[in-house]
Amino acid sequence: MTAGLVASASFALGRVAGAAAGPTPAGQAADISVKQRPTLTAQEMVKQAKEYFKNMNDVLKRVGQLQEQSKRQKDIIRLNCVNDKVVQAKVNLTIAEQSMAALQENIARADEGGRAHEFTRLTIVNQKVLVLGAEAENCIGEDLSFVGATRVDVEVDPSLPQIDVTQPPSTVIDIERPGEASPTKG
Repeated sequence: MTAGLVASASFALGRVAGAAAGPTPAGQAADISVKQRPTLTAQEMVKQAKEYFKNMNDVLKRVGQLQEQSKRQKDIIRLNCVNDKVVQAKVNLTIAEQSMAALQENIARADEGGRAHEFTRLTIVNQKVLVLGAEAENCIGEDLSFVGATRVDVEVDPSLPQIDVTQPPSTVIDIERPGEASPTKG
């Protein structure tokens, strides 16, 4: 069974390699290589990288506030959770600083591949820090999607009768005391 899988894989690789190297049935060479070029200029990359740094520092500041809040509340479980996120965020910021320096060096050397690599690293690190910020909020029990108190508006169809069906109508029975059957004299 294993030999069959290896043979099938080898055959498939040979067909792909042959297709890339040799002509197709239509007589044209097939190009299966993947080319990816950054769509941002060097200046746009630097501008975006600076925006990433601003966002990451804002997240780190917020996580620091959550850390202080946990300390004031003396909640060791929440504090440990937030401390872990602070440490990870600081490590990612250090990586981002290194990538920013490398990005600027690659721009100075006109190394397009290196520039794209470092910008991709910065993008990934920024995303990781944003996730760490959300996780820190979850440590505290606060959710970023909370926008305020819930409000319920009720619209009543005006064509409905205005009576309350949960309260039966009161039936007032007029009870009149009957007259005396026979007068008693006493």
